[in-house]
Amino acid sequence: MTETANITPPIEIKPPKGRIILKQFSLSDAREIFELIDRNRDHLSQFGDETAKKYPTVNKVIESIQNPKNPKRLRFAIRNSEGVFMGSVNLTPDEDNSQRGEVGYYMGSEFQRRGIATEATRLLSDFAFGQLGYLTLYAKVQPDNIASQKVLTKAGFQETGIKDGDKLFTLTKK
Repeated sequence: MTETANITPPIEIKPPKGRIILKQFSLSDAREIFELIDRNRDHLSQFGDETAKKYPTVNKVIESIQNPKNPKRLRFAIRNSEGVFMGSVNLTPDEDNSQRGEVGYYMGSEFQRRGIATEATRLLSDFAFGQLGYLTLYAKVQPDNIASQKVLTKAGFQETGIKDGDKLFTLTKK
């Protein structure tokens, strides 16, 4: 991965045309992040996801923004053109290969089935390849999480195997 020294936080990724904007998490997002998680706890707990469990209070969200568990992970709010927080997409550098990264995301249930997660994943992938020097991105998905598998496939990822019981999807820089 190339240095991000010339990219100043908070990073904002705004396509020339598109319905969404990705903006790196900041403390001003904490309340909205918590509220979306809080009203979607059952939805976000499907398929073994830990998001709802990790953030039982707004203070836990604030703490995770101020002192992230993995400071190298880039976490972005997915917002529509009106500024509504709809979910999150993130990019975590691979510990063993700085040119590989793992993509993850979650959406509020009220924002699903609109192509937003796919658009956010594409936008983040383009940024990772074009600005950050990544060569390969991957995502792990529970075998029963068909919706997430469709997001990745529509975003250009290909199913490439099984890792730790999850389906592995990969996208390589063109």
